[in-house]
Amino acid sequence: MHFRRVAAVLSLLTSVPLGGASAQGSKTFYRGSDVAWVGAFSIASYGISRFDPQVTKYFQQRKEQLDPTLRGFANAFTHIQETTLTLAGLATYGVARLAHAEATSAVALHATEAIVSRSLTSQLIRGPLGRARPKDAIPKFEDQYEFHWFRGFGHFEYRAFPSIHSASAFAAATAVVVEMRYRSPRSNAYVAPVAYLLAAGPGYARVYLGQHWASDVFMGAFMGTFYGSRIVEYSHQHPDNSGDRFFLGARAQNGLSVVPTRGGLSMSYGLRF
Repeated sequence: MHFRRVAAVLSLLTSVPLGGASAQGSKTFYRGSDVAWVGAFSIASYGISRFDPQVTKYFQQRKEQLDPTLRGFANAFTHIQETTLTLAGLATYGVARLAHAEATSAVALHATEAIVSRSLTSQLIRGPLGRARPKDAIPKFEDQYEFHWFRGFGHFEYRAFPSIHSASAFAAATAVVVEMRYRSPRSNAYVAPVAYLLAAGPGYARVYLGQHWASDVFMGAFMGTFYGSRIVEYSHQHPDNSGDRFFLGARAQNGLSVVPTRGGLSMSYGLRF
């Protein structure tokens, strides 16, 4: 089944540090090798962009637009975006903190951090680039290379690349998947396919509604996956980082603590006074 192969590739991507094996325990959030990842996916996005008009026009066909099931899915998933996901993450984090559910609060916090970080990065790209949305391009649904430099900041119709809907969904999904790999590895066989199937929904909706090109969605998915994976990885490699200390409280416990990491174990000794 094609979806299972896609889910397997995404799971593999999030099981490998985006900076490579040498990045284990890196002291910085961003790494030099990130440039290669961004370059590779940018080139892939350009390759996909060559087919953007064909993909967009397929979904704009009358039979596709009048299909009640496809329309219903699109209308539902288009509401899953950075605002709704951020609010849901904050609400889950708040309830979990009140209930002293430490694992749930950590997962919700890291997912929310990934969504917000990715959103800020995307805005810094969309504003200067000013790529026209498919429905606003001239000719409509045809010119995927119409750019209005620096007009993306003030004009909604020129904020196509990358898709924030897709990036937000994949940021949240990846954060959950990577957290589950640390906390309950066996459950990921069920969590990852469901998480990424749901994450693909907003991207599909935006293409169906003529708001984004396929290449916008692809690059958004990469950015979301990057931040979702990196934030969780960094948190587990640096459990005493200032962000987690502030929002989750001190993790130190009396005695010896042994935490599994990729390639070995992390040992620490904590003592509360």
